[in-house]
Amino acid sequence: MEDIGFMCARCGGEVHDVTHNREGSLDGVGYRHNRRVEPWDHELELAVGEPAEQDPCCDFCGADGPSWLYYPTLDPDDTDMFEVELDTTHLSDDDTAVAVLNMLYPWYACDTCSVLVADRNVDVLIDRALDVTPVPAEGPVDETTARARLQGSFSVFFTTRPGRPQPSRAV
Repeated sequence: MEDIGFMCARCGGEVHDVTHNREGSLDGVGYRHNRRVEPWDHELELAVGEPAEQDPCCDFCGADGPSWLYYPTLDPDDTDMFEVELDTTHLSDDDTAVAVLNMLYPWYACDTCSVLVADRNVDVLIDRALDVTPVPAEGPVDETTARARLQGSFSVFFTTRPGRPQPSRAV
């Protein structure tokens, strides 16, 4: 039997549901691509089907063949609540929810981004991501929004992964 679930009809990628909670109340449910940062080249086109298997790529810039893997340092089963400094200044509720989910999964990095991570050079990581995948002029979001999404996701990464990476072949 096929593994039927939510997917994006545009890219074939896996989709996850995201609940929005504020102070103990459910504000709503949304759907997002299963990526570290919601793509800025197309909007999600929700469909039901079998998501396409995707090869790992760098979660910072999108380059193929990542060499490094950063495991999360937070254990969500260890405590019901944990606090993380998260810069959500320019993020929507959907983008904030995705940034929080990023705390729970390992991140892949290419050689170049791994060096930038070691240097904690967020601005150059963001520039590299936008160089590898430029924001389309007629896209669903502008470059300012894409930069804000990257800033939010990367701030979660740096808050929850202070350790050294492992070779990605360890997966």
